[in-house]
Amino acid sequence: MRWRLLAMTTLLAAACGAQDTQTLTPREDTEVVLHNPDMGWVLYENYPLDPRANGTATMSVLPEARFEGCDDVAIMFAWSDVETAEGRFDWTRVDAACDFWLARGKRLHLRISSEPLFGWSRLDPPGGLGIPDWLLARIPDDQKRRREDGASFGWHVDARNPLYQARLRQFLAAANAHFQGARTPALVDLRGFGRWGEWHTGYPYATLDDKRAALDAVLGIWSAAFPERWLALSYSYDPDGPASLWAGPTDKLDPAFTGEYDAYLRYSAFDLALARPNITLRRDGAGGAVHSNERRLCEHVYRDLRRAPQMSEFLGGYTAARAGGPAWVKWTVEDALSLHPNYIGLLGYGGRDAQDFMAERPDLIALGLRRMGYRLVPLSVTLPRTIQAGRPFPLIVRWVNRGVGRALRDATLRLRLTAAQGGRTLAQTDAGPLPTSRWLQDDEATTRTEVTFPTISANGAAVLSIGLRDPASGRPVCLPLVRRSHDEFGELGGVVVAP
Repeated sequence: MRWRLLAMTTLLAAACGAQDTQTLTPREDTEVVLHNPDMGWVLYENYPLDPRANGTATMSVLPEARFEGCDDVAIMFAWSDVETAEGRFDWTRVDAACDFWLARGKRLHLRISSEPLFGWSRLDPPGGLGIPDWLLARIPDDQKRRREDGASFGWHVDARNPLYQARLRQFLAAANAHFQGARTPALVDLRGFGRWGEWHTGYPYATLDDKRAALDAVLGIWSAAFPERWLALSYSYDPDGPASLWAGPTDKLDPAFTGEYDAYLRYSAFDLALARPNITLRRDGAGGAVHSNERRLCEHVYRDLRRAPQMSEFLGGYTAARAGGPAWVKWTVEDALSLHPNYIGLLGYGGRDAQDFMAERPDLIALGLRRMGYRLVPLSVTLPRTIQAGRPFPLIVRWVNRGVGRALRDATLRLRLTAAQGGRTLAQTDAGPLPTSRWLQDDEATTRTEVTFPTISANGAAVLSIGLRDPASGRPVCLPLVRRSHDEFGELGGVVVAP
C-alpha cells in the first residue's frame, strides 16, 4: 500500500509541480462517539407478543424512557401473533410498537419468527407460538411435534409440507408489503426455527439430508420474500446436534476445535444459507456461548464474503452479568465486538435491565459506539497548495476503518472551502463515490479523486474540509476528527484560492 501512495504522490507532484504539493494530517478524535447509518446499539421491544402492563414489553413498563444513545429498536413477534385466521393479518400491536419508537427517533429492525419463541407460550393468552393454530390443525399428526422446555412449549412441523410452505410464503410476502415507508426495517431477523427462537429445528427429520432439504426450502422462501432487505440468521450451534460441533472454549477461536467445521456448517445448513445473496449473520450468545466453529464462520463471512451488517446479542441480561463484576461486564461487550457487528443488542435486551445498563455503564455504551460498525478516518490528504475555480485538481486520501464492521454502501465524498478569516463558505462540491463498503476492520486504503469547485466566491487564504454522505439516507457519515462543523465536515487544513 505504501508504494501505491508514493506512486500517486509522484503523479500528483508531476501534475501540479512538486513545490506546490502539500500533505495534510487531519487531527483524529479517538474518543468522540459517532452515530452513523447502519450501525448502533439495539433495544428490544416485545409488545406485539406480550402487551401486558407489567410484562416484558419495554414500551409498557417504561413508557417515558427514550433510551438516548441507542439508535435502533428491534420489534419481536411471531407469525401466530399476526395471522390470527387464514389470510387475516392483524398488525395492530406491531404497528403500535413501530410507531411508538419511530416517534422517538429510532430506526426499526424486525425480529420475526415463524417457529415458537417458547418463553411467551406460558402467558395467558400465550404469545410467540410461531405457526398459527389454524394452520397447525391442518398439518398431519405425523408431520408435527410438540416440545416442552420447563413450563413453556412449542410446536414444530415438517417444513417440507407444501401447505406450510405456501402459507409461510404468503405471510412473509404480506410482512414485506406491510413494512414500507417510515416502517421500512434496517434489518430483518430470519428466525425460522429454534428452541431458542433461533435457527434450529425441533422437528425430528429422519436423515440429515431430509433436514437440509427442509431448511433450504425455508431459506429460499425467506430470501425471496425480502429481496431488498438483509436477513440476519443466527449461527449458534444446534443443541440437538453432536456436542463435538460446539466443543472448545467460549472466549476465543481455538483452531484445535474446528476439526468438524464442515459438519457444523452442514448440520444447520449454514452453507446453503450463505449461498443466498441477502442472508447475513447474527450471534445470540456473545459473552459466554460462542465456540470456535462459530467464530471461524463469523470470520469467513466477514472477511471472505464481506457480508454485513452482522449483529451481536448477549447470552444473558445485565443483572446477571453485573454479578460477575465490572471486568466481566466489559468482557461481554468486548466479546460481542469481536464478532464484527454493525449492531449490538443492549445488554439487558429491553425494559429496566437495558435501561440500567445504559445508565450505569455509559463508558461501555461509548466504547461500543466507537468500535462497532465502521469508523472511517482520513489519515493523510495530499493535494495542491493552490487551487482555482473550474480547474480540476487531484486529491489523494489515505484512509483506515477503525471499526469492527463495515459500511454497507459506498459513501459520497464531499469537500468544502471556507474563508480562513471568518469561516464563510466559499464553495462546496460532491466529488463522487468512494469504495467505503470494501473497507474491513483496520484496512488502510488510498483513494485518488479529481475534484473541481465550479465556482469559488473569493480568492485568498481558505480552509479545506472533508465530509462523507450516505447515498441511501442522505445522512452525513460522521468522521472522527477534532475540528468538525455542525453538519459533519472535518477540517483538513489551509489552501490558497488563486484567481
